[in-house]
Amino acid sequence: MTADGVKWGKPKRWLKVISVNAGLLMAVAVVAELAFGSIFFGENYGLLVVDRNVSRRFDATDRYGGGETRYVRDEHGLRGQYPDPSKIDIVTMGGSTTNEILLDEGKTWSDRLAFEFARAGRPMVVANAGVDGQSTVGHLKVFELWFPKIPGFKPRYVLAFIGINDLSHLIDGKPPNKWEAMVEANKTVKQYLKNNSALYGLYRTAKGMIRARDAMLVHSTPAETFEWKALAEAPDVAAAAARIKPYLDGYEGRVRELIRRVRGLGAKPIIVTQHTGHYRMRDGRLHGRIAKKDHENVWMQRFVKRGEIDIGPYVNLMAHNSRAMRVCREEGAICVDVSEDLAFGAGDHYDLFHTTPAGSAKIARFMFERLKDRID
Repeated sequence: MTADGVKWGKPKRWLKVISVNAGLLMAVAVVAELAFGSIFFGENYGLLVVDRNVSRRFDATDRYGGGETRYVRDEHGLRGQYPDPSKIDIVTMGGSTTNEILLDEGKTWSDRLAFEFARAGRPMVVANAGVDGQSTVGHLKVFELWFPKIPGFKPRYVLAFIGINDLSHLIDGKPPNKWEAMVEANKTVKQYLKNNSALYGLYRTAKGMIRARDAMLVHSTPAETFEWKALAEAPDVAAAAARIKPYLDGYEGRVRELIRRVRGLGAKPIIVTQHTGHYRMRDGRLHGRIAKKDHENVWMQRFVKRGEIDIGPYVNLMAHNSRAMRVCREEGAICVDVSEDLAFGAGDHYDLFHTTPAGSAKIARFMFERLKDRID
């Protein structure tokens, strides 16, 4: 009782109620983590930067007229339908052109590859391990930090769709073998909870719309319909290869190591090259885009003058692809040269790098034709 005669009874009762409820909430949180999280039990994903247990929706109407799409990664961080990690026939690796975040479930080239095999009466279970922004540098770390955490993970084949993201080391002036971050070092508590906490998973799901917005900014649409024109003569890929030899040597070493690590997993390696949407091949001739005065595309602004024919990173990418195929053949892996034989056309890309469902279906059909007689 205070000096003026007021009793403390009610405040004490409220404090008790608050304490009891806080204790109950804590108990519920602990039970939820025990039942659904991996902080205490189960496979702990530490600080690995790979999305798990996510389901997001995007509006791809302004990208390729795709309407609302659904993007799902499961508890192991994989996309696609498979009964069990031990039953996967083919796991696909790559960057955003493999992850295909704006393509609906069932429409990625990984999903369509499974469809092509099923349609031919040869069902193949295909799982997608693509990660946005990842090059062969990150692919190597996957074998140390991610795949060993997937219980029973024993794919028969690992298909690596590579080339484009390795150019970032060259374009951005990075060292040829700079390791990409596969763990979050600056936000350790947040990343640990993100990977292992059931409650944080609910919080992350609530933030899905923000992540969707960010993805739409990255996967942008070209500013206009381009005029295409054939080059008078083919660019000198050999000269480009000589100029960037240190990067190609680093790339070669990573591809060889990638093949070695795939085999160390007990799987057979499949190496596949890539195209971009900066150029097209027509009747055996290379065509580029004409840069116009009012062009708003960032690539054009940085590298192409008005009236020039833009072929983007064609020569450097072809040099990387050529080196990858050489290494693939020398190592006795299964080699699929998309850049040599597959021609894209109108409607196959929704920006300079990423394919529409139609373009992804074309990639899948091409891969199937090249793989159907080489894998069992």
